[in-house]
Amino acid sequence: MAVSKQDNDRAEGDKLFIHERWNRIIDMLHESRVTSVEQFSSTLSVSPATIRRDLNELHTEGRLRRVRGGAIAVEPNATLGDPYFGLSGQLHQEDNLAVNIKEKRAIGEKAASMIEDNDSVIIDGGSTTVYMTQHIKAKNLMVLTTSIPIMNSLLGRPKLRILIAGGEVFQEQALVLDPYSHGIVDKFSATKLFIGAQAVTARGLMQTDPLLVQNEQQLISRADKVILLADSSKFEAKASLSVCGLEAIDTVVTDASISKEARKMLNEHDIDVIVVK
Repeated sequence: MAVSKQDNDRAEGDKLFIHERWNRIIDMLHESRVTSVEQFSSTLSVSPATIRRDLNELHTEGRLRRVRGGAIAVEPNATLGDPYFGLSGQLHQEDNLAVNIKEKRAIGEKAASMIEDNDSVIIDGGSTTVYMTQHIKAKNLMVLTTSIPIMNSLLGRPKLRILIAGGEVFQEQALVLDPYSHGIVDKFSATKLFIGAQAVTARGLMQTDPLLVQNEQQLISRADKVILLADSSKFEAKASLSVCGLEAIDTVVTDASISKEARKMLNEHDIDVIVVK
């Protein structure tokens, strides 16, 4: 069937409108850095489904970074994976803290309640573990961490000793990682390790950077119990490097949006699943 000139004009007009909307999306991100689908939808007067399609297209073009529930601005001078700024495939610490805040806070609060007086614990770097430290009430603790924000959050607490792993500082993720694997971590013995993940799949706990994998494997080897803090989006995410299999994880703390498939996967490996509301 022939396409009329009117139809062609309408299609061209739609394209112009789309690109105008895309430009406004980028402008909004430059103003607030992290913006939700709901904020875009309300400001631009289009449906959330349309916004999600726009964000996926803009992510493919490299004009923003798509995250669950919204998008993050791309910084031209500190790109994802730049070895001078951060780790490969990892979000900036500030961006990570701004994603899925409600879920991470609830997970962190529950995880903090699992720490007992006189525990020796390892708290790995990550956004959910940062929120966790705000709720720690146990006393006479010894805490080993790789995270500068976690160290700062714990400073000044009474009856608490803090050990920070030595090594190179990765500024974007605010982590200190040891590329030589012979520091204080080898001497530390923990009752519990609280750890995050880039993704959780049938192959286990996944990450994106080889050095991060190496350090997290070392942390796992030093703990009696491994407790994974992972909001439900992590079970839908992807990452290429395996830190450990699911059999190495004792407990998973997650939110109520975890899928039935993910829950079944964890149960098949006898993992204790704690769901927070």
